[in-house]
Amino acid sequence: MKKNILKNATLMIFGLLVVGCNEDFLETTPLSEVGENNVWSDKKLAEAAVLDLYQGTWAGTLTREETTDAFTDQAVFTHPGRGVDGYTEGKMNSAGSFMDMQWMSWPQLYPFIRSANVAIQKLTVNEAGIEGELVNRLLGEAYFMRGFYYTQLMRQFGGVVLLTEPLTLDSEANNPRGTFEETVDLILSDLDRAIDLLEDAPIDPARAHKITAMAMKSRVLTHVASDLYHQSKNSGVSTIASYSHPELIGWTSGSQLQRWEAAKVASKALLDATTGYKLDYTAPASQAEAIQNYEDIWLQGDENQDFIWGRLVEEFGFGSRTYPGGDGWSQGPGMVALYHGPNGYHEWAGTTPTEALVSKYDFADGTKFDWNNPAHAAAPYNDREARFYSTFLYDGGPWKQRTDDVVKYDKFNEIQTGYYTLSDGTIINGVDTRQGPVEDWNGSRTGYYFRKFSDPRQPASWPNNLQKIDAPYIRYTEVLLNYVEANINIGDEGEAIIWLNKLRFRNGLPPVTVSGAALLELYKRERDKELVNEDARLFDMKRWLEGPQSLNKPVRQVLIQATQKPGTTVTDYRKDTAKFNYTYKPTDIVFENRIWQDHVYFMPIKQEEIDKDPSIIQNPGY
Repeated sequence: MKKNILKNATLMIFGLLVVGCNEDFLETTPLSEVGENNVWSDKKLAEAAVLDLYQGTWAGTLTREETTDAFTDQAVFTHPGRGVDGYTEGKMNSAGSFMDMQWMSWPQLYPFIRSANVAIQKLTVNEAGIEGELVNRLLGEAYFMRGFYYTQLMRQFGGVVLLTEPLTLDSEANNPRGTFEETVDLILSDLDRAIDLLEDAPIDPARAHKITAMAMKSRVLTHVASDLYHQSKNSGVSTIASYSHPELIGWTSGSQLQRWEAAKVASKALLDATTGYKLDYTAPASQAEAIQNYEDIWLQGDENQDFIWGRLVEEFGFGSRTYPGGDGWSQGPGMVALYHGPNGYHEWAGTTPTEALVSKYDFADGTKFDWNNPAHAAAPYNDREARFYSTFLYDGGPWKQRTDDVVKYDKFNEIQTGYYTLSDGTIINGVDTRQGPVEDWNGSRTGYYFRKFSDPRQPASWPNNLQKIDAPYIRYTEVLLNYVEANINIGDEGEAIIWLNKLRFRNGLPPVTVSGAALLELYKRERDKELVNEDARLFDMKRWLEGPQSLNKPVRQVLIQATQKPGTTVTDYRKDTAKFNYTYKPTDIVFENRIWQDHVYFMPIKQEEIDKDPSIIQNPGY
């Protein structure tokens, strides 16, 4: 593994990107003529080297057509054959039969870790004499980014190879994995150093500062306090129970309660250090206001105070090294609407919501939605909680102006995912279905599309109008949820409910009235809904040991049929309960043979990495 890491990292260093500190810092120009040692003799080059570390984040969950929610019960990837079934059908193996997402990938992150190690080494020596304020900021960012990348790896693999110095060409290929405890300790040490060094760094949603590191510490401590890593809770998982190296994938000593207490302290420190968005309601917001509240959080991006750190579309750039662009288009967050939007808008329906996710959304009064309730089943999209309307595009829901060639099928700019029978027997296949008249191969398989992260202000005319929505990596509300979870697990339900109600009131929901196991379940589903498509459900599903609950069931669509009522006149179809009778039927679809396999709790280390360094021990089940 070492020589491969070194080669990739060397290319990275020699491809450093120089920009002014206040310019678009990842709009990049190669410095191929600059040697590695010379980089650290000039403060501008040194800053460019540290800023290049951020390239390894890509755009997180907004990077590509597939999101990590598609590996769970919450979503499905429309187009087969790209490795998603490694997760959903348990086909994952060390040969690489799974989708390897760049921002979480072992081979793609280690070069960035190596570059962070170079930065830490050079900035600590500081032979260039960079002034203290700047060297502290750059060193703090390097520690933060190393801690962040190790966090990404730890959450998938457990203990990983811990490199804290840059490797050289003559380094021996003998770097065994650190234990889970050693990995967590290094991450926390890096984040604590970042907190100290970034004390005076300016607040910047695109670059790490003290608040960013505090938020990441909350995430790490919440994750590692969870049941997946404790033998008293994970003993029922077949692959974990039979694994001969438990120290690599979890704790072998210590108290889970103390770990939850540590998570609580770290989360509260962040909550006290800054503020979130509209968390001061003393009663539920109105439906209209609550819908706007949730949309504001993701639509406003870094301008919303809930946003702590992420990829800013404009400053990260459409032409950065990890997102090569050209001809007015780019990969990444600028294309999210194209990736996931309806085929009736000439978009690709890459990842779409499942009915399992949609059913998690309550009614506005807090009543649980239930398909077995005839009243609910008769009008499933009426009076749902606010986040439903900010998250989904559904049959009859309003959306953007259709393109000129599609107006003849829909003059009212409403999503059509049903099948509509007129009085004369004519059947109209909704324009956004897989049987519709526009690029049907890109139609949703479930009857839904994601609205969240798709900019309603931009017309459906890609590539001339790219998205302008920032990609959040972590936001205040996640830390609030971490704090709630820690309090539930240490038995302080009163404090948990106070903070959970802040979130529910912002979202227009009534106060919490349950306790015990019901409170924990309510909390988990709140988290699922709040953090949709933010890289949360995959990791939560695993750390809560909910793999079977999530994936031991088929994908479901909602089959929507409408029949014109006698005596009515229809010129151009639009959803109208005065003119049509509608039926909604949840139906299993023959797509992905979803089944949970216990080995998926931990990712396989690719065999090619073990071949390079036989001291690396494989994860359980592979």
